[in-house]
Amino acid sequence: MSKTRTQITFGLVDVTAKSDSQLSVSDKQDFVNLNDLKEEKLEEILYGTLEKNQFALDGSRKLMPEELSGMGWWSNEMSDENGNFITPLVMEMDFTSVHSSLGLTFVFSKADDYCNKLNIKYYDTNGDMISNVNFFPNSYKFVCNNIVENYAKIVITFYSTNNPYRYIKLYQILYGAEKIFEGENLMSGSLIEEVDLLSSEVTINTLDFTVYSEDDDFNIINPKGIFKLLQEKQKLKVTEFIKDEEIDMGTLYLSEWKNKEYKTMQFKAQDLIGVIDSTDFNGGMYTNVLFGNLIGEIMQSAGVGEDNYEIEECLKNIKITGYIPICSHRAALQKAIFTVGAIADCSRSDKIRIYTIPNELKSTIYMENKSDSSQEVLQNELVTGVEVTSHNYVEGTKLEELVKQELDVGNNKIIFNDPVHNISCTGGTIIEYNCNYAIINCSTATEVTINGYKYVDNQIIYKAEKELSSGEKENILKVKNVCLINKSIATSIANRILNYYQGTYKISLENILTSSEKVGNYTGLESTYEQKLAGNIIKQDIDLTGGFISKTEMIAEVVSE
Repeated sequence: MSKTRTQITFGLVDVTAKSDSQLSVSDKQDFVNLNDLKEEKLEEILYGTLEKNQFALDGSRKLMPEELSGMGWWSNEMSDENGNFITPLVMEMDFTSVHSSLGLTFVFSKADDYCNKLNIKYYDTNGDMISNVNFFPNSYKFVCNNIVENYAKIVITFYSTNNPYRYIKLYQILYGAEKIFEGENLMSGSLIEEVDLLSSEVTINTLDFTVYSEDDDFNIINPKGIFKLLQEKQKLKVTEFIKDEEIDMGTLYLSEWKNKEYKTMQFKAQDLIGVIDSTDFNGGMYTNVLFGNLIGEIMQSAGVGEDNYEIEECLKNIKITGYIPICSHRAALQKAIFTVGAIADCSRSDKIRIYTIPNELKSTIYMENKSDSSQEVLQNELVTGVEVTSHNYVEGTKLEELVKQELDVGNNKIIFNDPVHNISCTGGTIIEYNCNYAIINCSTATEVTINGYKYVDNQIIYKAEKELSSGEKENILKVKNVCLINKSIATSIANRILNYYQGTYKISLENILTSSEKVGNYTGLESTYEQKLAGNIIKQDIDLTGGFISKTEMIAEVVSE
């Protein structure tokens, strides 16, 4: 069996401080754009300069082009023969909101050029200094550990470099630090990856792990520990190593933390789909909206940036017509992808990936190479027919009193029982509204009346069914409440669901050494029943610390050689 090990990186980083920071420095090169330091990950290009003994003639350095970008911060002043700056360099960071973090992490030049003495001062909103500490970095990537809460300004003074005659070259600042658990400190770990091929739900990947931490920073009741610094959407990165291969097992977000016993902690985390399940989407009425634009609206509302989701090109321009009620962002995503026959998955990624079901063979599981494995094959559910209800929303013509109630001073959010249009209000001012809700502002506590018109939902049932064999009982699956389904796509959806259940099997595999097998992938399987099967992996329950062994589930069918 291949030697494996797992690494879980606990990103104790304030996820809002970087974007909130306003940077200024006392000295910089003309080509410097300090906003580069707000990038998630700035890649350094090794250029040759006039710094002493810096331009190695081994091909590792490039000549500087006339136009430069993505350079981070380079100082204009060069350190002297002892590595000292005659005038120490100063960087100031101002914030519009207060922040708390486990110090700062600096990433200097990977050519092993870095500042080896610096001072960091933190200030509160009153301008009072709340921390003043000197640090002496000994690597190009260095963590200045120092738990500071509720700071509004940071002033950093750079005194010297580890090599003489050097500019400061800074490529990244993290407002916090990373804690890595591996080896004996990672006592156990289990990662569950899932995908629903029909997208009747959008599944959430989860991580459970137990760690041993010798220091007291992770003690949940330690008043000086880091528990109080945890941010919403705190990132955890999981990496598996098999011999020399490094496998990115994905980015997850902390959801639960508890002390099991002294110095032993248990953590639970979920993927980005789990995160967006906790916030609501206001929904709306849509007519010929491009699928890509609809997903963009859902993601923007959920606070998911463009870098954290991707959509397969063939899906982006599909037109969507229908209705989404107020629901969680996860539920809204499910309604959209179900309509176009796509799936959504975060496995082995830091993104929500939206794509069609793969049918290109990626790998094959050979049972002869897994002698301790077991295999169970069950026929998929017997579905003889599928009924899909289509929805056609038209504007009603009957004016109705939708709401009449006392509202408080300020903004009040009113949720309508049914989708509405053309509303009017007495007693308050409409600030914003769509078919599902209205925000009404009241200058005094008063009774407010909202009048308007309701949409009328004209429904038609479309059916796809197979011919029953002798003695076979009818089993009809019904899809009623996906209100993005209209009559132009209802039949194709019914056929897609029916075909999913025909001639397919649920395969359960025990003790599979996970390597190229991945949730969603179309994978071959050498069956113990002397049949060749192929299908999509729908679930992997992976023991990260027990040899990278998984319990794997597939939906497969018999294929010819």
